[in-house]
Amino acid sequence: STLIEKQSNFSIIKYVAIVSLEQYQRYRDDFNAEYEEYQNLHAQIDKIKKNFRQLSEQWKSLTPGSDAYQVKKHKTMKTVLHHSRVL
Repeated sequence: STLIEKQSNFSIIKYVAIVSLEQYQRYRDDFNAEYEEYQNLHAQIDKIKKNFRQLSEQWKSLTPGSDAYQVKKHKTMKTVLHHSRVL
């Protein structure tokens, strides 16, 4: 599907017009609650990306098959498994 098709699938109709202060406050509270969760998840993902960038740099200095390589491989697998459980 093209970008235009994807955009045409978006419908503002699913968003009800805000007609009262109470409705506005509910929407605002919902947004704020979800936004905090988004920020927390984004921070976790940033930490994970940084961790994997560091691991990638460390891999470049290792000789395949060496003891240091095997240790790094083991630590990397533990990290991957840990992060797959977190997310």
